[in-house]
Amino acid sequence: MARQVAAATSGSSRNRGVLMLAAVFGILSALLMFAFLSSRGGDTANDTTFVGGAAESVVVVTRNVNVGERVTSDMLGLKSYPAGALLIGHVASKDIASLVGKVATAPLFEGEQVIIAKVSTYEGQNTLAWKIPDGMRALALVVTHEAWIVAGLPQPGDRVDVLAITTLMRTDPLTGQERPDVVAGYLAQDVQVLALAQSLVKTVPNLDSKKVTADGTVTTGGSAAVITSSKPGETGDTFEKSISITLALPPDLAAKVALVDAMTDGTGQWRILSRQKGDSQPVTGTLTWSYDDLFPAKKK
Repeated sequence: MARQVAAATSGSSRNRGVLMLAAVFGILSALLMFAFLSSRGGDTANDTTFVGGAAESVVVVTRNVNVGERVTSDMLGLKSYPAGALLIGHVASKDIASLVGKVATAPLFEGEQVIIAKVSTYEGQNTLAWKIPDGMRALALVVTHEAWIVAGLPQPGDRVDVLAITTLMRTDPLTGQERPDVVAGYLAQDVQVLALAQSLVKTVPNLDSKKVTADGTVTTGGSAAVITSSKPGETGDTFEKSISITLALPPDLAAKVALVDAMTDGTGQWRILSRQKGDSQPVTGTLTWSYDDLFPAKKK
């Protein structure tokens, strides 16, 4: 019986010894791994070699960047990723300067890898040619009255309809007499406003070199200074108001609108009808009207 107790005690001691040795080897392994990572001189979280290849330093954004926002140097930073976690089109650390000045074409979120597909040089893309939808043509119309373009309130990107009003002469086949034939009708529907320009240009004399001659005459030298303002009625005797609206139209409808625009105001006019945001439904039913429709009781 004593031998059995001694054997059990000896086996328990050996098990404790094995566990202690395993713990010591585990600690030594951890210390060796830490020493190895420290010898590489990098951050242990970012520079560790994972399955998929060695880590690589790439460009990331240090804050959220909105679409259309220009990238500056303070928005960019570097971060190491294992090869298997690198995104297609990522930018290496050596190319970080090439991103400064580009424009974000998609949202970028803090800590995200910058990829080439999400930025653009935007060179020349702020011109009108880049804003015209596929298959459309840009047609600019000079507006003689603000009421024609809803008091100038539509903004680029809004959707509008184009209504035409023409006053042509019609000959009565029975009497041979001519009478006005006034017709209003839709020329185009749900078209995009590409640009709206309304500026007041005023010229005032440049008085910087004002001189008084011997006989008391005041003369001015130099050219006139041209300034722009957002409202009329400011100091100055003359002013010019220039209002234009540019629409994106299919080629055939652009030709029709241009024909009406080429008429004198007494013969042909057009009107812009603003649409509610998100309304793309076509106008159905009657699309043209005349004086006979306005006063049906007078029809003969």
